Amino acid sequence: QNLRGLAARILGEVLDRKQPLKSVLQREQDKLAHEPDRSLLRELTTGVLRHLPHLDWAVDELTTRGIVETQQELIHVLRVGAYQILMLSRIPGYAAVDECVDAATRIGPGAGGFVNGILRSLAEHRAELLEGPYRFPGREGAAMRLGVPDWLLARYERRFGAVEAERILSAFQHPSGTTVFFPSATSLVQGRAILDKEGISYQPDPVFPLTLRILEGNPARSEAFNRGLFYVCDPASQVPALLLPLPGASLILDLCAAPGGKTVVLSSRKARSWILSTDVNRRRISRIKENLSRMSISGVRMAQVNVEGGLPFPACMESVLLDAPCSSLGTLRKNPEIRWQINESDLETFHEREASFLEKASEVIRPGGYLLYSVCSLETEETSNVIGTFLERHRNFALAPLKPPSFLKGLMDQPRKGDAYCLPHRHDWDGFYVALLRRRPDR
Repeated sequence: QNLRGLAARILGEVLDRKQPLKSVLQREQDKLAHEPDRSLLRELTTGVLRHLPHLDWAVDELTTRGIVETQQELIHVLRVGAYQILMLSRIPGYAAVDECVDAATRIGPGAGGFVNGILRSLAEHRAELLEGPYRFPGREGAAMRLGVPDWLLARYERRFGAVEAERILSAFQHPSGTTVFFPSATSLVQGRAILDKEGISYQPDPVFPLTLRILEGNPARSEAFNRGLFYVCDPASQVPALLLPLPGASLILDLCAAPGGKTVVLSSRKARSWILSTDVNRRRISRIKENLSRMSISGVRMAQVNVEGGLPFPACMESVLLDAPCSSLGTLRKNPEIRWQINESDLETFHEREASFLEKASEVIRPGGYLLYSVCSLETEETSNVIGTFLERHRNFALAPLKPPSFLKGLMDQPRKGDAYCLPHRHDWDGFYVALLRRRPDR
């Protein structure tokens, strides 16, 4: 199996046809028999996506006609070879050249020689090309170092300043590790014993209780996972379920709930309440059911609900969590392709959709009830602007003070009393936003 050629084909699906990397990569990894091959395929594809501006510049420097004049399939092959030669010094460069030449030969006559010449030149000038991002001043060099499109870097520099923007985007460059959440101290003790026995290494998350960071091994193949002792999720995804007030609520509504992580955290907080967990997609509801069944979590009911079409409930809900569909630009650590699949102009479309979701969710809140809005994005169109627009139209709602657990205090950036950002350089987590709204008791 030519792994470099396979990586190039995956990049074509992701960059040219905007397919999600996770599903495409998983499909191809499932066909590989050996774990080292699966790991290398992941490294090659995610690495190219994280370093795309630098790799394209390096290739462009060595092509007479320029990268824009090169056949798209060959560009992906060159990117894979350039990434391995420039960034993966532990693997001999000739391995990258030989496989990339073989992959190019299958694309067209003469392509193999073309790729061979460029990659050998890359290897010869490796040290010089690695210095490229540091030779360019200002935004051009920063975009190459940080592996982001110019528009995203410009936004962050305007909003946070150049220094803070670089810190945030540098954090997004580091791949996210695997973290697991245990719903109780008992499950944590039992789970650790099994992980120890199976040789899966871990360390406690320095902030979140009942949360372990996996250092080596696959926890999803562990007996502890099969027994439902933990749920795999990013620490930031726990935050909305930890911040939603549950003032004696007998019913908690979790909207857009798949794959079920927030439902799991909510159920660990409120044993005597029952939770209605909803999603628009029947297959995604099945994923919630599978996770809850595996973890033996009771007190949860599920329903297929299209939030945008209106919720089939009266205004009787006291605690509602809306984790709205968004750009997911806060998840670049685990989804590096998103930065190349979304344009700045798309953010207004996301804003309109999220505003619609929030509008529909607010209609089922009873007087005095709470609605927590969250998105895995830091972009103002999807965060504070959605909330600001909503509050201008709905005087019967107001921001309510967030009351985070003690371990979260000081970790979140809170521009106002009722909303907060989780920034990726503050902790090893995704970028996230939460806002807590309360319907005024007398209206």
